Amino acid sequence: MPRIHVVPPEKTRATKLPQGCSGGGQVQAYVDPDSFPLELNRIRLGAGEAMTLEPLARGRIGYVWRGAVRAGGRDLEAGSSFIVESGQSLEVAGAGDGGDILLFAASHDPAEPEPGGHVHLLPSASVPRDDALTDTGVRGGMHADSQCPSCNVWLHENGFPGAEPVSPEDLTVGVHSHSEDEIIFIVEGQIRLGRKLFPAGTAIAIPGDTLYSFTAGPDGMAFVNFRAGLPADIHFPGGQTMNEVEYWKGKLPRPVYLEPV
Repeated sequence: MPRIHVVPPEKTRATKLPQGCSGGGQVQAYVDPDSFPLELNRIRLGAGEAMTLEPLARGRIGYVWRGAVRAGGRDLEAGSSFIVESGQSLEVAGAGDGGDILLFAASHDPAEPEPGGHVHLLPSASVPRDDALTDTGVRGGMHADSQCPSCNVWLHENGFPGAEPVSPEDLTVGVHSHSEDEIIFIVEGQIRLGRKLFPAGTAIAIPGDTLYSFTAGPDGMAFVNFRAGLPADIHFPGGQTMNEVEYWKGKLPRPVYLEPV
């Protein structure tokens, strides 16, 4: 049976820049490309320190977790993102006191070539967001919806209000699976998996079609969720399904990207 991998920050390992990257930066590997179809690296760029994302045959998306960076002539503060499509390159440098980037990608090149050819920049202020996505206080935002004609990465964000310790019955609420492999990264607060709390900086690699559930910690939680391609259905134990793309289309407009200067 596929296994969920939970990687709190203390379980990461220092490593070199991932394939297709050169330059500076301190790298912590979260999800190893040899053990999962997706990969995640956290890259710390100090003030003025730079790395280059060189051309690859697959798209990558970077999320600015903390601090700020400058990419493509644009300033990107925390909560911003950038997409480097197949065949393109981008230099990213630490701005101000530097920044932490979460760099997501598929572990291997796709079987069918991606069109590629572009770099997309999305400052935090331009991310489509809704602070009342549901009537229970869940908020959301969309960075990449797999609808771009030349790239198909997906990255959305969610935030949840705080929750008290749960009862055994609460643990069965919200159980679901996604059709695709995914990585969740906790950007603030704590996530509760079963009865255990995990802090900001934790990554969770979940194989496709694996049932799971979570709740927020007592002070709330926010995360970003990455898929390497177009999501399909969310499945629930009772047999119900929900099309994820259609759900988000009904909630938020598509991102409008900036091009490098």
